[in-house]
Amino acid sequence: MHNIQEILQNLGYKLKDCGAYWQTNALYRGGDNPTALQIYKDSGVWKDFVEDTMYLPIDALIEQTIGCKDSVEVKKYLTNARNLINKTHQPKKHLLNEEKSYSITCLQKLLPQYDLYQKINPKISEKTLKIFKSGLATSGKMYRRFVFPIVRSDGRVHGFSGRKAVDFDAPKWIHMGKKNTWFYPYHLDRSVPSAIESSKSVHIVESIGDCLSLYQEGIHNSLVSFGVSLSPKFVSRLSTLGLERIYISFNNDFDSEKNAGFEGAVKSIFKLLESVDFEMIFFVPPHENDFGEMSSEDIKLYKTRCESHDHKSSCEAVISIAQNMHNAYAEKRQGGNKAFAKSLAKFKKLYKFHYD
Repeated sequence: MHNIQEILQNLGYKLKDCGAYWQTNALYRGGDNPTALQIYKDSGVWKDFVEDTMYLPIDALIEQTIGCKDSVEVKKYLTNARNLINKTHQPKKHLLNEEKSYSITCLQKLLPQYDLYQKINPKISEKTLKIFKSGLATSGKMYRRFVFPIVRSDGRVHGFSGRKAVDFDAPKWIHMGKKNTWFYPYHLDRSVPSAIESSKSVHIVESIGDCLSLYQEGIHNSLVSFGVSLSPKFVSRLSTLGLERIYISFNNDFDSEKNAGFEGAVKSIFKLLESVDFEMIFFVPPHENDFGEMSSEDIKLYKTRCESHDHKSSCEAVISIAQNMHNAYAEKRQGGNKAFAKSLAKFKKLYKFHYD
């Protein structure tokens, strides 16, 4: 139990003692509900009550928190952490928070086979792929993937995101590093912070593929969430940029029973409200599934739509989606999702104050 507690605390979890278990917020998805997770002390078995997950082993929580899906690496993390804690008895060392980083020279190992990515999306030029310092990995965990380095403020690489470049049975994208610390591609190329500073706006998209498609069409002020949630660090960093407009443009999963992109966008908007002004946030999804499926002309129309987008109608779209989510939560379990209901009520109150 002692080791589990210290490992979780080193990851940043603030644990509330509830006898046989702890309660805490879901750091891995940027959650702020302090009772969302229930983690049993004796085994580390846990459940996310907000997301209504099944009970899962502690390895799954570590995996999601550090952004690593390699079970061998997760077990290695746990073993090393326990050994160091037992050896030093200094839990404040924050072992699991110490990021592994690499010199930018490590990218010399990537092959400049840009044609492989251009088979995925022919609209992306070699020039754009070079700006993103990408290339093909020929060994390691990213083998047969087109890799994009995640660069931090000191110029060192502290993560990698890889898109499979050839057809094999594996996820489309995999990531190495702590996604909840990434602010991509802000530190990759000067054109990104310059565009954000000059426009006082930012487009938040789900994946590097979306970011590339926008960049290719001259929209350089985009940031990648790497999924449908925003980490606390991402939100905190966003609030320091002097922005006037934030466009939430997650995928439009209209061909799925559940539009995960829209639902993630709503939750992210509610999260942003804790740090930025209501009037700054706009919900502007792509009209196709994602930006990679959109033509050059479509993306230009998206840009025009953002610049002229009516905040009132954006809010009404958010309320409509959120209300459907709220109803679905209520049908799923008695009492629904109280944290979500509270966020929806807050958003409706702000809407009424500004527009009624």
